[in-house]
Amino acid sequence: FIYVVGGLLSLTGEVGGNTLRSGDYLYHRGLPQRAYFRVDEDVDLLMVSSPPSYHLIKEEIQEMMALARSVEEKDEATEGHCHRLERLAIRTGERMGLPAQRLMDLSYGAYLHDIGKVRVPDGILNKAGPLTDAEWVEMRRHPEHGAEMLREKAFLKDAAKIVLAHHENYDGSGYPSGIRGEEIPIEARVVAVVDAYDAITSERPYQQALAKQTAVLELKLNAGTQFDPRVVRAFLTVIGEDDLA
Repeated sequence: FIYVVGGLLSLTGEVGGNTLRSGDYLYHRGLPQRAYFRVDEDVDLLMVSSPPSYHLIKEEIQEMMALARSVEEKDEATEGHCHRLERLAIRTGERMGLPAQRLMDLSYGAYLHDIGKVRVPDGILNKAGPLTDAEWVEMRRHPEHGAEMLREKAFLKDAAKIVLAHHENYDGSGYPSGIRGEEIPIEARVVAVVDAYDAITSERPYQQALAKQTAVLELKLNAGTQFDPRVVRAFLTVIGEDDLA
């Protein structure tokens, strides 16, 4: 049983087409397939469930929060970066027509894309100057570290594939596997574009934030080489229409 205390929810899937507002509720005793919710406004919920369902949801949320905190404690700039990436990645995925489950995986993958950096030494992660060749080798292991960590959680196994591939380039020049084009999960291609945009427009230990126009130009120049051109087009539409950027 779910009661909406405040905010706005849209339902998708087999029970799609419904919107729940403050004071609305729904209940079920089992569905033929998973139902998905889209948060249109920040939502407060009252939920009553069977003990197995409650503990499953509780454990998943606690695991997510623990992973998120581990990144935030490692890198002060990561918290805002991860939130921005998740929100823009979801909008881009929606623009590209990704189904609900893949949007959920994209949400996890975008928010936790840098989780592997908890295994990168602080001296490398927060270095103000250029990294040495040996330091770059260590830094470039973070997608593999992250994927390994997420595979330990059953509900994050598909997000692990996104994390592993988010530094692969569309032309095959990326890492860690050097895969190209459609070989790269579409969700990872979305994260790559959004990550680059946020990195350029945000203050970092090694650079000052640059203007949005500079980031947009960089994405356009590298569409077809570093980035999937379709993802770039979808993302530029999103930041042209949305104040999240």
